[in-house]
Amino acid sequence: MYVLDFVDYFEDTFIGRVIRNNSRRAPRFSVNMWNCFSRLDEELPRTNNSSEGWNRAINNSARENPSIYESIADSRIEQHSNLILAEQLEAGI
Repeated sequence: MYVLDFVDYFEDTFIGRVIRNNSRRAPRFSVNMWNCFSRLDEELPRTNNSSEGWNRAINNSARENPSIYESIADSRIEQHSNLILAEQLEAGI
């Protein structure tokens, strides 16, 4: 039963379910969005590991239950850090 549920999910999400006259309904995510072939051809990363690392770092440094003002202040600090990093990368530092 679980395998069929997974197949249904995969079909609806990534390839589109077969409908009348053997055509397929549009999938939730187009093939261009999830297919990695073109990314490999252009030597781009296939995963979002860099995003996952950033997310983990933010979660580790974030407060437990911040107020909206604390969240805004933390976001500003993070933005400033990212701007400095971008300038350093552009300068070759």
